[in-house]
Amino acid sequence: MLNVKALKTFTEENKTVLIRFDLNIPLNEESSAISDRITRIKNPIHNLLSKKNKVIILSHLGRPKGKKNDELSLKQIVNLLEDVLQKKIIFLSNCIGDEVEKKINSLSQDSLILLENCRFHEGEEKNDNLFASKLSKLADVYINDAFACSHRAHASIEAITNYMPSYCGELLHEEILNLNEVVNNPNRPALTIIGGSKISTKITVIKNLLKKMDSVAIAGGMANNFLKYLGNDTKNSLIESDVGHLVKEIIEFANEQNCKLILPVDVITAEEISNTGSINECTVNSIKDNHMILDIGKETVELIKSEISKCETVFWNGPVGVFESRPFHLGTFEIAKYIAEITIKNNLRSFAGGGDTISALDMAAVKEKFTYVSTGGGALLELIEGKKLPGLVALGAL
Repeated sequence: MLNVKALKTFTEENKTVLIRFDLNIPLNEESSAISDRITRIKNPIHNLLSKKNKVIILSHLGRPKGKKNDELSLKQIVNLLEDVLQKKIIFLSNCIGDEVEKKINSLSQDSLILLENCRFHEGEEKNDNLFASKLSKLADVYINDAFACSHRAHASIEAITNYMPSYCGELLHEEILNLNEVVNNPNRPALTIIGGSKISTKITVIKNLLKKMDSVAIAGGMANNFLKYLGNDTKNSLIESDVGHLVKEIIEFANEQNCKLILPVDVITAEEISNTGSINECTVNSIKDNHMILDIGKETVELIKSEISKCETVFWNGPVGVFESRPFHLGTFEIAKYIAEITIKNNLRSFAGGGDTISALDMAAVKEKFTYVSTGGGALLELIEGKKLPGLVALGAL
């Protein structure tokens, strides 16, 4: 159970603050993830600076496996950060060591510093105490403001809290406060819409949600496995091998928990993912030869919308179709827009999370209309799964 009240937030002035963010963003393309992760740190940074704190940003980028890699240097995002924060950033080419300490100590109290990728050191992913202790020498206090990394037992997330006063950041506190509703006590009736391609990676998540929700709608690639298990010929659709027992387990568990399981009744299919080929809308038991399921059909959209209209809480993780390719975006977009509409009209509490889901909400231009959109991917799913996140345990929240 999440203990939000246990999370201490930092309110002091004139300190040197080491703050861990998740700035792991794609560098080779314009993306909503870039603006989202960067813009969200603006308020926490400005609030710290307004209290005359010297602020040191700590983050990782990619998977350099403990070795320096210029292609994964955080120096590449300095200009982007400066544009968003409207503040000069001092970049340091390491994140530990005497030279880094001296430079930080020499800077004025209103300085904003970005350290080099902490994953350039093997000690980061090994949760090494020596590496953590070296990080702790850079500042007076540590703040974890990286929910999306908090499921990792890494030195800059967990071990560091053993060496210095440690606090929960604004963004992390916001995540936990909002997700607490989904994880612990959603307003009822409550619905989860869950997509994605693999049942095997989400079975514990689904079972935990079945305990807390009144209904769960399963769509996307994983729904194909349910349709096949129930006797439908899914033809060339994406199917995960050897998961029939998991599908059976979920169906039986849903019945035990008296939770309604909603599956597609009609689908949009095509021979390939293309915006120029012919498509077919049909019931789930009449898919054409050589076709694959790529989206849910109109009846299924209406089925899910009807369920949303009855609910006080909706949690969404995973698009319901191949939304990146038209015309297979329609199911995802229509549900996204309906949730946004009901959120405003009926005070629905709407929550969403996961990289693909955020991208879909951005493309549908409704992200700002949801009650809360989580930055977490793996961390979000592990929290809902009931696992203890090392970053939250270290701060006393679990």
